[in-house]
Amino acid sequence: MTDIHPDFTDRVVRGEPVAPAAITVNAAGHTLVDFGKHFFGWIEVDASLAGPFQFVWGELLDENGSVQTDPFFTKEQGRVRCALAEGRFAGAGWERVPYQENAVSAFEPSPVGRFGTVMPFRWLEIVEAPFPITGKNVRQVPIYYPYGMGEERFDCDAPDLVRVHDFCKHSILATTFTGKFVDGDRERLPYEADSYITQLGTYAVTSDDTIARAMADYFATHTTWPTEWKQFFISILHADWMHSGKTDLAEKHYAAMRDSKSWRHLRRDDGLLVTDGPSVRPAPDGSLPKDIVDWAKCYRDGFVFREVNTVVNTLHIRNLRELSAMAAALGRDADAAQFSAEAEKTFAAFNAKLWDASRGRYRDGEGTDHATVQGNAMALACGAVPSERVQAVADYVVSKGFSCSTYMAQFVLEALFRAGRDRDAIALMASPAHRGWLAMMEKGATITPEFWDITMPEEGRIPDMNHAWSTAPLNMISRYVLGVEPAEPGFAKIDVRPQSGGLRRLSGTVPTPRGALRIAMQLVDGVWRVALDTPAPTRFGFGGERRDFAMGTHEFAISGHTEAMKG
Repeated sequence: MTDIHPDFTDRVVRGEPVAPAAITVNAAGHTLVDFGKHFFGWIEVDASLAGPFQFVWGELLDENGSVQTDPFFTKEQGRVRCALAEGRFAGAGWERVPYQENAVSAFEPSPVGRFGTVMPFRWLEIVEAPFPITGKNVRQVPIYYPYGMGEERFDCDAPDLVRVHDFCKHSILATTFTGKFVDGDRERLPYEADSYITQLGTYAVTSDDTIARAMADYFATHTTWPTEWKQFFISILHADWMHSGKTDLAEKHYAAMRDSKSWRHLRRDDGLLVTDGPSVRPAPDGSLPKDIVDWAKCYRDGFVFREVNTVVNTLHIRNLRELSAMAAALGRDADAAQFSAEAEKTFAAFNAKLWDASRGRYRDGEGTDHATVQGNAMALACGAVPSERVQAVADYVVSKGFSCSTYMAQFVLEALFRAGRDRDAIALMASPAHRGWLAMMEKGATITPEFWDITMPEEGRIPDMNHAWSTAPLNMISRYVLGVEPAEPGFAKIDVRPQSGGLRRLSGTVPTPRGALRIAMQLVDGVWRVALDTPAPTRFGFGGERRDFAMGTHEFAISGHTEAMKG
């Protein structure tokens, strides 16, 4: 791996040092320091005496309470991180403990700009030291982008959902250690799908969109290989416009979106994209499609790949609608009309040719009767399902649950919220099942990992324990549970449509470019009592009722409704 470009690492700061959360003695008789959470960074010790030391630090503990040093697999395959340092303290105050390559860890992290070599860790085991280690003479030094997250809040009467929210929130902060949205520690590279989900999670917790906007520029010239990842470039630009209200990035990258990122040159006569087979031609930027559907392969639910792929075409429908809206905002009215017409043509063909009426679900593609959660969740999440079919598709998605990766969980949850199935979506987010966020934490994660299980190999890989693409609950809570989304670009008007999903109390503070929006709701004796403080004109919808509010503070009640408004 190469050093991260300094234009991005210059955004990163040395964070406030973290004191030990607990200090114990393990079965080996070694002092064990728990810093409470994983961060990327290093260890510093206030050396009161000179003498030899031996430290081991890393991400997980083994069954004996020692830092996990089993490499599991080779460095090419990824693994849980650990490191060893041996040497002598000078006894002259605070010293940074050096990372020694190849000492224990099979992984060799690259330096991060001026900070040098860093790695993610939570645990420190003291094998030897010339003085006792206490809560005052050792610290974890994290690096991250200095987001202002202090104002964001979420609370409700489901403590496990709050835990999941907090888990994902920390993950957004901790994974900014390169100044980019990266895919984790194994590659430390940006990918469009990872960045799109991280972008939405970032919007949920801070009004600072600096990295999100920088990534749009980055991906214009650093495209990655999957068909669908290029499609997310358009969604990244659309989300930026809706969040910021600025059209500069859409204007700057308009030609790339129109000519290459959308794969429009692969449309056949009925409007469906053909992304495999002899007829496929390179895009104007020279790239060829290579469908991925989901990652890793073991999470694809047996998806059957065909020349016309359901997942790719649901994203194409969404992309065309996004392009139409952005073109209109840029004053390109003819293009806006063209994109809109293409979207409707593809929507009609998609529903005529890929719908399995006998089973009430979408096939994986043309020429197969196989159906998966991926194709059906993406269809709902991307708005490719006619209203009369929504509940049948939602039933199928509920029946499959997370038969997918943590990446696709974003779209499973979004599909259910869009279908008004908020009870099912909230149940999945707070589920103790193996494929869930609570299980990740039970296994020792404090940053969301790449796959559901951080301790088991998937197709020969140990997943990274630090992937922000697994933070879907964060933006789901902001956008759907609290229900806060821009009704107009830049939050000039705001939609607030909470989906309580069986909760009886919920509250939160959501940052926007115009200031924070605060909402609190509680069900008391069959009446929802609502407090709303909004920085812009707001359309509020809940329980079948809709009300308009001016900027400011409002208190009101909604009687006789215990469920959120559907749709």
